Amino acid sequence: MTPPLPPRSSSLWLDDGAAPTYPRLEQDLDVDVTVVGAGITGLSTAVMLTRAGCTVAVLEARHLAATTSGRTTAKISLLQGTRAADVARSAGRAAVDDHLAAHAAGMRWLLDRAAGVDCDLERRPAVTYSTGPRDGSAARTVRRERELLAGAGLPVTGGTDVGLPFAVSEAVTLPGQSQFDPVPYLRDLAAEVHGSGGAVHEDTRVRSVSWRAPHEVRTPGGRVRSRWVVVATGLPILERGLHSTRMEPSRSYTLALRCGAELPAGMYLCADSPTRSIRDAAGDGERLLLVGGDGHRVGTTAPMLQHERDLAGWASRHWPVEAVVHRWSAQDYRTEDGLPFLGPISPLSPQVLVGFGFAKWGMTGGTAAAVALTDHVLGRTTPWASRMRADRVPRPRALPTLAMANGQVTRYLATGWARPDLPRDGLADGEGRVETTRRGKVARCRVGGRAYERSAVCPHLGGIVEWNDAELSWDCPLHASRFAPDGTVLEGPSTEPLGDPPGLAAVVRPRG
Repeated sequence: MTPPLPPRSSSLWLDDGAAPTYPRLEQDLDVDVTVVGAGITGLSTAVMLTRAGCTVAVLEARHLAATTSGRTTAKISLLQGTRAADVARSAGRAAVDDHLAAHAAGMRWLLDRAAGVDCDLERRPAVTYSTGPRDGSAARTVRRERELLAGAGLPVTGGTDVGLPFAVSEAVTLPGQSQFDPVPYLRDLAAEVHGSGGAVHEDTRVRSVSWRAPHEVRTPGGRVRSRWVVVATGLPILERGLHSTRMEPSRSYTLALRCGAELPAGMYLCADSPTRSIRDAAGDGERLLLVGGDGHRVGTTAPMLQHERDLAGWASRHWPVEAVVHRWSAQDYRTEDGLPFLGPISPLSPQVLVGFGFAKWGMTGGTAAAVALTDHVLGRTTPWASRMRADRVPRPRALPTLAMANGQVTRYLATGWARPDLPRDGLADGEGRVETTRRGKVARCRVGGRAYERSAVCPHLGGIVEWNDAELSWDCPLHASRFAPDGTVLEGPSTEPLGDPPGLAAVVRPRG
């Protein structure tokens, strides 16, 4: 029997209620470097730069680890599902060496820094496996992954006896990898920045950044002037490199389960579809099983709560699940060639730097980005980073992926506006829908007994949002901006909230 899901989404990592609060920016500042975003990339970059003697201000629109970094599965591994095989296919065999070198650099820095933090850092083997036929595509890709990592000198092994309660047709194992609780680690990074004389500001949304240095970063409460700006958000809030057109945004789900059985001893990721991720974690005085997967393009496949029900059902078929104690989802981005974008956002703004596109491996990838971005600011060379330049042109073998991604954007833009979305009576609590009225497209929902009505048009590029019943949010299928029930921004690239319902101004305009 599948146990019920918790009524609200809540990340296991963010559930302790102990987050320190840094003040909103309410004054103008002058620093060497402004970092936008307080996740793994932004905070790691800020620490590295403060250690190098730079003055740094970190600006976070919501709170530390509010988005992907606080909702990750928090695996620290060089075996990343079938990422090496994916990179080899889209960017070439030589790119795999740079990919592994980058993540190895990120892992070394992260593990060294985390060793002194109470963050449940634990060693685990990493396993990629398949359950389909041995001559199927998933099993072949697993074997290719093992071949590539072995060729790079990593001590991978084969064998299908990997400690899972179901049959495995192919597997590759890399020992000596790690997992942890990312939130105390990120809080410790912020504390180091703050304690070193840097500034950390939460509840401070960046509205714009001037084109040329010295750059002026504008927020509702003040302006920060700096020679360098590092934009470390999931997708850049600036469109200067048109990077949103080169990304595939994905939302995936995780459940924390209480089980009456011994838990698997490794970190697992399957190569089959739908994806399944498995690891254990420390709960409130107990060990919990974390299962994740069911990824899909952001803002599509509603109702989205069904993905979590499917995960719970799958877990219950393989373990004696007693309760689902947490459920949450996270957002990630994959570039057309599988490599991240690092460095100057555009030749026209060479001192505005970005680091993003880690394809669900942001713990090592985001830390590696911080190494490369810090080196760039300090004038040092990072050999593996040249292949990951943010201003690179698309590689020929990645063009089909790029064309498909932008075809999806065009399709969702057209179908969102073309859908009739006829109005209906009544909304249950937790329900939302888009309706087409004589005034235009309206997003209506009811949460916590309160009804909300906003424009259904995403301010970024005009997509029609979709109700996410798992997170109680409005999600845009074009470039993955997300909004709270009242329209405030949860994740970019949009920096503006959903607008007033269409026609509202005409309704309230005084006569005369």
